[in-house]
Amino acid sequence: MRSKLIRVLLLAVCCVIVFGTIAAGALSPYDTYTYSPSGNKQPSPDAYTFEKFISSATIKAGLDNKVNEMAAQLYGDSWVDIQALADICVDKRGYVYLLDSGSSTEGTSRVIGLDADYNLYLVINSFVNQMGVPDSLSGPKGVYVSDTEILVADTDKSRIVIFDKNGNFKTIVPEPSSDIFPEASVYKPIGVVTDTAGTIYVVSQTTNYGVISLNRDGSFNAFIGPQKVTYSLFQLFLRRFMTKKQLKATITYVPTEYNNITIDDDGFLYVTLSSIDASKQQAAIEGKDKTSNYAPVKKLNPKGSDVMQRNGFYPPSGEVSTRSYANSTYSTFGASTIVDVALGPNGMWSIIDKKRSRVFTYDNDGKLLFAFGDKGDQNGLIQSLIAISYQGTNMLLVDGTKNTVSVFKRTSYGDLLAAALQNTEDQNYEEAVNYYRSILQYNNNYDAAYVGIADSLYREGNFEDAMLYYKQATDITNYSKAYSEYRKQWVEKYILIIPLVIVAFCVFWALFLKYANKVNEQGKVYKEKRTLKEELLYAFHLIFHPFDGYWDLKHENRGGVRGATVILAVTVLVFVYQAIGRGYLYNPGGTRINYLMQISSVVLPLMLWVTANWCLTTLFDGEGTFKDIYVASCYALTPLPIVILPTIWLSNIVTAEEMGILSLVISIAAVWMGMLIFFGMMVIHDYSLPKNILTTIGTIVGAAFIMFVILLFGSLIARMFTFFYSVYAELAYRAS
Repeated sequence: MRSKLIRVLLLAVCCVIVFGTIAAGALSPYDTYTYSPSGNKQPSPDAYTFEKFISSATIKAGLDNKVNEMAAQLYGDSWVDIQALADICVDKRGYVYLLDSGSSTEGTSRVIGLDADYNLYLVINSFVNQMGVPDSLSGPKGVYVSDTEILVADTDKSRIVIFDKNGNFKTIVPEPSSDIFPEASVYKPIGVVTDTAGTIYVVSQTTNYGVISLNRDGSFNAFIGPQKVTYSLFQLFLRRFMTKKQLKATITYVPTEYNNITIDDDGFLYVTLSSIDASKQQAAIEGKDKTSNYAPVKKLNPKGSDVMQRNGFYPPSGEVSTRSYANSTYSTFGASTIVDVALGPNGMWSIIDKKRSRVFTYDNDGKLLFAFGDKGDQNGLIQSLIAISYQGTNMLLVDGTKNTVSVFKRTSYGDLLAAALQNTEDQNYEEAVNYYRSILQYNNNYDAAYVGIADSLYREGNFEDAMLYYKQATDITNYSKAYSEYRKQWVEKYILIIPLVIVAFCVFWALFLKYANKVNEQGKVYKEKRTLKEELLYAFHLIFHPFDGYWDLKHENRGGVRGATVILAVTVLVFVYQAIGRGYLYNPGGTRINYLMQISSVVLPLMLWVTANWCLTTLFDGEGTFKDIYVASCYALTPLPIVILPTIWLSNIVTAEEMGILSLVISIAAVWMGMLIFFGMMVIHDYSLPKNILTTIGTIVGAAFIMFVILLFGSLIARMFTFFYSVYAELAYRAS
């Protein structure tokens, strides 16, 4: 029995080892993820997995020996050895075109054409130009393939060379006239595309005035989409004192140049740039800046305006969490270096981060679908990611270090994403919801699926359920939009009740103020002692009549410490209630409330003010005592609970656009309180206006000084405690 149990255990261990090895082999060497609204990475199933390499060896292996011998005779012994892979493009047939920049030797640059199965069918390494002279490419950096042509950005020779799809030379688009370029600039084309009308769009490595639009004869049309120059106030100030020569030499203010380009079927240009100020790019990402000022990828219309949608949690800029990144071999910091953009099927499009060898894929709204990739030597990892292109559902990534192309195949999870996007684009919203629900079964952290379901429910008019899904994804903007529609339905349903509630509230408030006024009128007779009710209701007279109110508060004994403390306590309770009672839009992340912080936000500033004002006015003939200052300051808090309490209730029914109105109302209450404190100090100390202004400024400075001293002594006490505790711990350790 014992030996049988041992055999069973050994078999179980072997199964675990075998299946563990298989599972480990199936795991990708990179992570696939998205980002939450708070900027945290959320793991995601792989949307793409590595399938195969395209390299010199695989191209050669696809040919028989006879063909290899013929190719060697035509192109030399090293004809199949890719020396410097620079770019990749795929035509609508699925044919792949690789651009090899070659070595410094003339004639080694070439275009390699592969069919849809990656078999060699074309090599362009030399041609006879329109002058009948043998010619060749020299250090080309960009290739684009249309339905009928192959366009090559022949960088070192400053020209665009055009071939037909069979590799036959057609024409050369020469360097445009130098008159259009600034002084001392150099034309170095590194990216090229063409539209259906035949217009050619060029990205020049050293041209920072935008995309260059050319005709086939090389004549210049326009600069499209130049990057805007932004200056800080300090930079603007310095420029006023610079000479013309200094302004020209100050490259800090020169617009940055694009580094790559592609075009969609509608003629919109997608351009990338990596020379943005990294700190400003990072700040734009963290600030969720949806403008194009520091965007590393843009979508330009024919007029050059950026029309890219940036409706995701973060703008399409690559990595969001960029402070630090490291794997076992590499360490990377800072914003992404975007070097290429590719348009895929079903509305997907991708950018690549050369710094991390990572791919970021978005939908037409600029929402991140997934990110994956890493640097390394394993299959699926890339040493230096420099170019990307889609081949149907496959993704082709160029490794500039290994001179290989990694073919990535879309997974079933990626197919679900594509189907959901396609059905949404085709307005099959009900079918799209089914796909999004299937996606959530794979990945319940995928916020875009919740948003997709919510969008479909919104279009169907089911605003209440749409709000729940938007809330799940923390999509505040769309939640507010859905809530606005839901509120319209609610208002239409209860159209008669709402005016009654408003009228009832106004009547109640008017009756209350009338009663308070009656009590205050009766209290004009001097009394040694006031009831708590009289002290509290007197606040409603004081806030509307501060000069008379504060005079009677001090000289007629209309208020006291008891009433002032109750007002302070009510204000504190309202602030605590504000933290927990405001609507979803004010706390979408469900952040935990720090009650001590809420209490301190009222009590601490008040006590600092009272203490500093008493210390200062004692030296400057102030007539108010510490008690007078405390009571007057507490009574000045009265507008806060009166105004803030209704805004808490209203915060549950306002939209995101209306939140600013409530903020304005609260600001008015704060200003009201500040004016009451100012005039209260003026009355109880019997100061003139100029003297009261000076003591108010001095009180603020004094409060800051007191706070500094408290923090300083607190730090010293903490250090002393740490020191004595360390001594005690050391003695206890030695004694044991």
